[in-house]
Amino acid sequence: MVLSYFKEAPPPPPPPTLLDRLTALQPKYQQDGCGASAYPFLAATIMFTLVMQCWERYLDLRQHRRIKERGDRVPPELERLVDAMPTTAGESSPAALLAKLKEKAPASRAYALDKSRFKFVSAAYSLAKALAFVLLGAMPYLWDAAEALGTKYFGEGHEIKVSLIFYGLWELADTVLNLPTALYSTFGVEARHGFNKTTPALFATDLLKTLALTAALGGPCLALFIKIVMLAGPRNLAVYVGAFFVLVSTFFVTIYPVVVQPLFNKYEPLEAGSLRAKIEALAARVDYPLYKLFTVDGSKRSSHSNAYMYGFFKSKRIVLFDTLLKQASDEEIVAVLAHELGHWHHGHVLLTFAISQLYVFAAFYFFAGCMGSVDIYNAFGFRAVAGASDTAGAPVIVGVLLFFAFLWEPVDHLLSFLMTWNSRRMEFQADAFGASLGKGAALQRGLVKITFENLGVLDPDPWFSTYHHSHPPLVERLRGIDAKKTR
Repeated sequence: MVLSYFKEAPPPPPPPTLLDRLTALQPKYQQDGCGASAYPFLAATIMFTLVMQCWERYLDLRQHRRIKERGDRVPPELERLVDAMPTTAGESSPAALLAKLKEKAPASRAYALDKSRFKFVSAAYSLAKALAFVLLGAMPYLWDAAEALGTKYFGEGHEIKVSLIFYGLWELADTVLNLPTALYSTFGVEARHGFNKTTPALFATDLLKTLALTAALGGPCLALFIKIVMLAGPRNLAVYVGAFFVLVSTFFVTIYPVVVQPLFNKYEPLEAGSLRAKIEALAARVDYPLYKLFTVDGSKRSSHSNAYMYGFFKSKRIVLFDTLLKQASDEEIVAVLAHELGHWHHGHVLLTFAISQLYVFAAFYFFAGCMGSVDIYNAFGFRAVAGASDTAGAPVIVGVLLFFAFLWEPVDHLLSFLMTWNSRRMEFQADAFGASLGKGAALQRGLVKITFENLGVLDPDPWFSTYHHSHPPLVERLRGIDAKKTR
């Protein structure tokens, strides 16, 4: 008895390891019945988000310093390339273009620095918003709210109905939280530098139209998508969803310019004259099946300029912003369109479409592997029952959002960088095509004019540009066109 009384007490349990602490991290709001995740999905998501934030803010800082130190002058190589351009009768001389670049350089620097400073603030705000959404448990809270609304108004918790309500609440919350940065970007930064033409009434109208279109077009597509995922199951998910996205993408590419865009802008046929005749002659020269040629009132919202083409098969259309018509000569506009025709000639549009569909297939192939994972749902505050596919288990839309917003994010960053690299490659190809049509000099002049009229950065940081810019810097494009002209 005496011996047993003095028996040593059991040793204290070992302190929790870092992995234990990370695995135990859970959002503040959790659904009733939410269990503990066996893996630190939430902590890993936060850590990756912070790492990417550090990397991207480092690139932003490099760009900011570059602009601050060099942004008010024309780089020597750019000066040499512009000065070496041929002189064409009736067009801006190289000396005049160079003088305009030098004149606009300080304004370009001021605009770029203003955008850069705003980007640091908006990035910090976006990070705080994302972390708050995850750590406070906004997703399970919104799902419970959607479930309550669905039960109240529909008398049942049907997953598709609840999902539509949930996505509506999600979009509404996201829109409201993004309003401060959108308003300051439009009426602060853009207005200060003379680009904004949007009135508060037009801004509000655009916002309401966008929300209405999201509900009218996005709602049915989302309902159909959820039904397909539920019917397909993990084995056939990638094939079924891939086919669905091909059909939906084709549908939206077809109706967007015809139905959606006219709700926001006014499209008018380009009036008969020299420019129209030159564009039609260029299209005929390369066998481009031009169906219609429009101008659009881009100046209604901004002074920035653009031009693009769209359409399938024999019904191709070309759209010119009215701002471009004011900023460039007829020959330069035709040269810019020769560049756009280069994208068509090389099949870039179809290639980009095919790559995007392969991306969807690959993403949902991996999503199928973790579809309905109890640990993933539990990590973000959702209750889940293995194999369940109803509102009491593992909702499809929640699984998709968790996968793409958090788990797929590392792969998405890598693929986005590869897509940016491919886009730059295609821009060089399109420039070369324009030069092969004898439009190289005019294209160079047009690119220079578009750059200084839009206050583009003349000498970006190489790392920042490589990571972010889908179009190569002006110096690289002029150099590439020069190489094609001399062949």
